[in-house]
Amino acid sequence: MSIFLRTLLAELLKLRRTLAFWLVFLAPGLILALEFLMFHERVDFFANKHQPLWDILHRNSFSLWGVLMLPLYVTLQTALLAGLEHTEDRWRSLLAMPVPRWAIYWSKLVIPCLMVVISSLFLTGGALLNGVVLRSIQPRLLFPDPIPWDLFLRDAWLTIVASLLIVTIHHFVSLRLRTFAASTGVGVCATIISFILVNSDKYGRLWPWCLPARLLVTKPGITHDVLVYSVVGALVVSLAGTWEFSRREIR
Repeated sequence: MSIFLRTLLAELLKLRRTLAFWLVFLAPGLILALEFLMFHERVDFFANKHQPLWDILHRNSFSLWGVLMLPLYVTLQTALLAGLEHTEDRWRSLLAMPVPRWAIYWSKLVIPCLMVVISSLFLTGGALLNGVVLRSIQPRLLFPDPIPWDLFLRDAWLTIVASLLIVTIHHFVSLRLRTFAASTGVGVCATIISFILVNSDKYGRLWPWCLPARLLVTKPGITHDVLVYSVVGALVVSLAGTWEFSRREIR
């Protein structure tokens, strides 16, 4: 475990002054800015809504995050992290160190998982702050007390768990494919396909990139199914990826 923690710390130190670090805040920040502008510029529209504004803000924020931004965010982050080794061909020196390969693989996997956690919580806090600021500068926008922390935090954690399978798949792909364009291309294509399949009960529930979006579907048992599929699938992909990485020949 101490070997793994030292390896993880070394990987974290590599992130200083990199685009991957700033994207942790820029990706959810873009959604927060769009949401703020939408409410601020369309006061009459939202002021006449019969649905509670906290519910609208909640659904809009997590829809944009889970359906569009999160899959692309994971794609880009895993490609950038793997690119730290691919671009300068560091694999030979890295794997020559007295560190087990499983520790290298899992330390590189933990980082994008942590990034998703931080970004999702940043989105949650920012969305709630948006509501508080909007009601203070636009009194017609009725965001009532109490602030629904529990609703936003619950869905933030559900989204994080639902994204685990996507993260593990892209982690494997980004380490396996040596070019940035190839690994990001896989993610972009998969995200485009998810737009087609997200409303399909037959195929959408099986396509990993649809899982965060399917949390928004109000059907009995769907949340449980999504979470179980994501966790079990992530475990299987991680173990298979560790096995493949441990036996891979680096040239």
